[in-house]
Amino acid sequence: MMSEQVKYVIFLMLVTASCVKMQRDRAPPDITAQERQFRVVYEWRTLDFAFRNEQERSAAVFRGEYIPKNVIISDIKPYANRLYVTVPRMLPGSPATLGYLIAPDNNGKTDPEIEPYPSWAMNQVGNCSALQFVQGIAIDARGILWAVDSGRVNTLLPANNQLVCNPKLMLFDLKRNGSLVLRYDFPEEVVARGTNYLNKIVVDDANGDFAYITDNNGADPGIVVFSRRINRAWKVRESTSMRANRDALSFIVNGTSLNFSIHIDGIALGPYYNPSTGDVTTDAAGSYSVQQNYERNVFYSPLSSYHLYSIPATRLRDPDFARKATPRQVFEAVTDHGLKTSQSDGMTMDNNGYLYFGLLANHAICKWDSYRPFTYDNQQIVARDKVHIQWTDGMGFDENGYLYVVVNRLHNFVAGRLREDEVNFRILRSKTGTISYVHTGRPSLTEENILNIGGSGPIYDIHSNTLGSGFISSTTPISLGSIGGQYYNSSPSSSSKTTSLLLFGLLAVFIKYLI
Repeated sequence: MMSEQVKYVIFLMLVTASCVKMQRDRAPPDITAQERQFRVVYEWRTLDFAFRNEQERSAAVFRGEYIPKNVIISDIKPYANRLYVTVPRMLPGSPATLGYLIAPDNNGKTDPEIEPYPSWAMNQVGNCSALQFVQGIAIDARGILWAVDSGRVNTLLPANNQLVCNPKLMLFDLKRNGSLVLRYDFPEEVVARGTNYLNKIVVDDANGDFAYITDNNGADPGIVVFSRRINRAWKVRESTSMRANRDALSFIVNGTSLNFSIHIDGIALGPYYNPSTGDVTTDAAGSYSVQQNYERNVFYSPLSSYHLYSIPATRLRDPDFARKATPRQVFEAVTDHGLKTSQSDGMTMDNNGYLYFGLLANHAICKWDSYRPFTYDNQQIVARDKVHIQWTDGMGFDENGYLYVVVNRLHNFVAGRLREDEVNFRILRSKTGTISYVHTGRPSLTEENILNIGGSGPIYDIHSNTLGSGFISSTTPISLGSIGGQYYNSSPSSSSKTTSLLLFGLLAVFIKYLI
């Protein structure tokens, strides 16, 4: 009969083999060179809406309810055969703030009209029961659309010209024609009614659903947390990482110079990882088990910053942490991952732990494996073009492995320099072979990782493959590697080396117990 020590070592060897398998399985699927490209699927000089008829459109223009030059799109989230988009009412003249487009594979137009969602009535300006200013949305794994509404309209105008309603969160069931599932009005002590700027949102299915929302309120920035289970919200504040960095206030995008002091903006929810080794225990039958402590990081960055930060989701989900933690304790919970080469607006995470984000000054879209250090070498440019990629904003994945990106020339919009004889707004698409972070599953027991990785995630040995070059237009794709971008796959030789080292170490432990 085998001794308890031998059983223990065999158990560790089986767990290690599962870890190695998980490392190999995590690599993104191979895709063809043709698919590794961003293409323009939609583009507009000015944005239009699906009015019921031309008379209705003309009447809206006459009344000032629709002013084409004042309309901008921001966020995008695909679901089924639709692309849900936000139209933040920064200036007067946007008849709807939330809408959808038919997905490009089912639409014969290159500049389709935006269909208000869930209805015209739910987008009525001045009706505080309706949506007023939606910039960020999220769609969870069950098909519920979470729309965060600042409640403020005409935010680029002086305060006395703004319409103000209560800031709120509204949930719509996409599988039931947009029926309202929940409305939650944020309390004043969490989200200030007249000065908030609720921006981006991610959702977490932990413990009955949470939402993490960036509020770049000039006086009180932070991450707003909403718990659907207890129908309550709170805010986590941190004065260093969530505020604008004075070294990053100057923006130069395609020759347009701006000075922005914009606080926390982009946000993404990372994959599961195990921040500790876990405790190995034995039950009465002699079976071994490992106590896992799964965690996810919430990544974020102020618009006026070069840094990427993160904070554990468990901290955000704890209302006592928001209420009782000292500024020092919050500061110590935050990780500064390092510097980007430029400021960023929108970002998104896929289900394999790859973070995509824009580089505004570089006219580029970047990709980073969140299981690796955030060094310049690990930040891979996947697309760059000075004409077609001017201010990347919202991003989202569909169920077929496509990443969609909104490009909206926000720098020209806020400066009043949009030219109606040029294309100003684009939606780009690329085949990544991955899907949204909301489909990131907790690893099964056979995939447990009991290595102590210091909160950085599993360790992978990978190599890069440089792709070809290209440029972007309505008919010509831009290559993911247009400036030498890299695409990662797991390296068989490196995986074999990792496997050998792990098994060698376990063999040494085995011999020690035998002796």
